[in-house]
Amino acid sequence: MTTLLNSPAQRGTRAARHTRVDSLDGIRALAVIAVIAYHVSLPGADGGFLGVDVFFVLSGFLITTLLMRELTGTGRIDLGGFWVRRVLRLLPASLLLIVTVVGVSAFVAAPFRRADIGADALWSLLYVGNWRFIDAAGYFSNDGSTSPLQHVWSLAVEEQFYVVWPLLLVACVAPWVRACSRVVGVEGGLDSAARSEIAAVRRVAVRRGVFVVALVVGAASAVWFAWLYDPHTAERAYMGTDTRVFAPLVGAAVAACMQVRGVQLFVTRRAQPLMALGLVGVVAGLCLLGGQHSPRPAYFLGGGVAFAVVVAVLVAATSAADRREGLTLVLGSTPLGWIGRISYGMYLWHWPLVVWIIGDRQWSPVRAAVVVVATVVVAQLSYTLVEVPLRTGRLRAVAPVRLLPAAAGVVGVATMVPAVLGGTVWNRVIPAVAGPQVGETSLVLVGDSVIQRLLPALDVEARRRGVTVLSGARGGCPALLVKATNASGAPLSGGNCAAQVGERQAKAVDEAKGGVVVWWSRYEIADRVGADGRFLAAGSADFWDAQIADFRKSVDALTVRGARLVVVEMDRPGVGLDSRCSPTDCPEFLSRMRNRDELRVEWNSRLREYAASDPRVSVIRMDDLYCRNDVTPCDDHAPARASAKDVFPSPEGSLTRPDGAHFSPAAAPGVAAALLDRVAAG
Repeated sequence: MTTLLNSPAQRGTRAARHTRVDSLDGIRALAVIAVIAYHVSLPGADGGFLGVDVFFVLSGFLITTLLMRELTGTGRIDLGGFWVRRVLRLLPASLLLIVTVVGVSAFVAAPFRRADIGADALWSLLYVGNWRFIDAAGYFSNDGSTSPLQHVWSLAVEEQFYVVWPLLLVACVAPWVRACSRVVGVEGGLDSAARSEIAAVRRVAVRRGVFVVALVVGAASAVWFAWLYDPHTAERAYMGTDTRVFAPLVGAAVAACMQVRGVQLFVTRRAQPLMALGLVGVVAGLCLLGGQHSPRPAYFLGGGVAFAVVVAVLVAATSAADRREGLTLVLGSTPLGWIGRISYGMYLWHWPLVVWIIGDRQWSPVRAAVVVVATVVVAQLSYTLVEVPLRTGRLRAVAPVRLLPAAAGVVGVATMVPAVLGGTVWNRVIPAVAGPQVGETSLVLVGDSVIQRLLPALDVEARRRGVTVLSGARGGCPALLVKATNASGAPLSGGNCAAQVGERQAKAVDEAKGGVVVWWSRYEIADRVGADGRFLAAGSADFWDAQIADFRKSVDALTVRGARLVVVEMDRPGVGLDSRCSPTDCPEFLSRMRNRDELRVEWNSRLREYAASDPRVSVIRMDDLYCRNDVTPCDDHAPARASAKDVFPSPEGSLTRPDGAHFSPAAAPGVAAALLDRVAAG
């Protein structure tokens, strides 16, 4: 695919002079394979999210190489031309994805999710989706409201980089380049020697300017990345453009270094050892930086930067290496090259397929295989029918009507695959006999990720009973509209809970116009900030007084349209909680749930006391269904009792809550039906 050049210096810059490099396609292939393995929950692939970092570094390296070549040649950057090329490269395929997701979601998404998916689509279309998903349900929390467009946060970061980075170079580097050129021109005249000297000065000015700007901005981003890291809610640091731009800027800095002839010769002559070192570093990062449910703290505190440097070395060495040698042959092999060429489409399409087919992100070899096959098929169609024609300019000559069958085929594949599998967790049909009916026709759910992940099963069961479900829940946040914190006073979920949850609750209550509000939340035992700004430690007298005072306000707000409020007692965590903790590392709130059960008991007691004096409120219990003993964490191996076999169709001995908090797909329908029965009974 790529013509070999003769000199090492020429080979060192061939990535920018030709359309594609086989071995770089191999790196793209490894990156997208890692991401997909992570998203289908392949055992041992906890570090697969780092594939996104590989894409960031690779983009920074290649784009900066192109921009430097233009700056060196002309002293300026054609911003309009650059942006048009980026849009034509990225937008058509992503637009097809967005249209397909919106269309399919109209059929497979629960009604209460459709408006959110529509908003996700708009933000994604404008390439600012990362900022929406930061404040939406957690990327790592798997809390039941995962958007089929959530993965495009990384495309938003890249596109924002493509907008801002050339502007920075125009503002900071281009004037310096032109000034240096003018000085040489004035001193040397305009003869051929002067023109050669101007070109040489431009090359030096460009690479130095780019390196300095990339180093300064990248270092600031890396520090900000570490500073904003919060183990309770890593999304702000993980998805922010300002915090993630260090990765493409590492690639940019290395691209500038590769313009130095000495560096170029060194890398070219030692390309194979450097590639080996880079690959070993990548594997080490995949093994060391991935945690069970999210990146390890080390990733945010320097590990991500180190990984980006390792990837940049790998990319630079690969771009400079002779493709007839060693590792270059492996990375440039036909299978990896093919996957690399369709990697953009694979990244685009795999995630909605994961959401529709796997849904709960539990490892399933069969469903994972279906996701992979469907991803490859749709990505190849996208590459052949959309990406290549646009890249080569052939699409203008194709009549639009001839593209309709292809578009219909893509939509058809995306729609039929989950249907063939018998549905997803969003549209699963429960073959059960109708139980007692909820008297009201609308059901508003408020709480955290427990109720949020139960929403799909609740929606199916509620619709079967003629009840409409509306959601005011948000994962990682209390239903109570307070500023919840950890023991150090740092806010949970980035400090956005009260405002966002309040808005969601108010909207759902207004749409319901009465009915029933169901409250199921655990974060009311988290520390908090009082109305006067003081820190209130959970368990103190001031804490409980403030909690009940704010609960009274919540009752008023949730019942303002005539609804009645049913509060589920805070249930005991299950033994599966241990799967989320290690002897040396357990998130603070999980540790509190496990070791300070007196807080849960006290909160439940105060809820019952309040409900006894307010006819708008009733309290029900749920954990007697799935807890087999009276300790905390409880043993919730199903079934809890002989009569519960019909409620929990799980295999004997399986956990109803594999992680100690959230219900398994097998148990969720039974829990949903039991919850509605108890709500109806009042």
